[in-house]
Amino acid sequence: MTGYEEEVAERRRNDPNTAALCNEIVARCMAPPGADVTDALERVRSMLIARRDQALVTIRQKSLGDSVNTVVNCPACKKPNDIDFKLSQIPIELKDDIAERLEVEVDGKKAVLRLPTAGDQEELLDTKMESESERRTWLLSRVLLAFAGEPGPFEMEFTRLLPIGVRRKLEQAIEKAVPDLDLTMSLVCSECGHKFKSAFDVAAFFLPR
Repeated sequence: MTGYEEEVAERRRNDPNTAALCNEIVARCMAPPGADVTDALERVRSMLIARRDQALVTIRQKSLGDSVNTVVNCPACKKPNDIDFKLSQIPIELKDDIAERLEVEVDGKKAVLRLPTAGDQEELLDTKMESESERRTWLLSRVLLAFAGEPGPFEMEFTRLLPIGVRRKLEQAIEKAVPDLDLTMSLVCSECGHKFKSAFDVAAFFLPR
């Protein structure tokens, strides 16, 4: 990373769409410093989320070292916790032959789906949908390529009308096929002992104190 990426991370520190920041950082590191990253950004958005996250970890290691120091507030007592860990402890190896499309037989009907990408994640966060079920409907309509011989793309209303049992089977098939690269942290509050999980603070990840 260069000063260009540092400025982007600082400028977007409070942006709730952390996926957009992650995508831009990776795209900028695929192009010369200060160059136009339009094409690179499209390539990043087409990546599987785990591939994008794998690139993020590698970029952070090469740019700022293996150690990460950050502060996470406990959701129970709200007290800050100083967190120190090493990126080398995160298993980031992914198979080279990950199938990005899958076929699922559901109640005698064939569905063809693709795995969610970094671009899907970015756009989903931009929709600002409040309910989990609505977000699942949005994403399913995005990744469903064909259903019962009918080709996509599909509107949200189509996936909203699917029986809940069918939706669950499609969602489970996606979850089973998605590569597992977990960038959440399992923590224990030093103040109250509460156990909780926390996602990375992306800005802190790229701008260590």
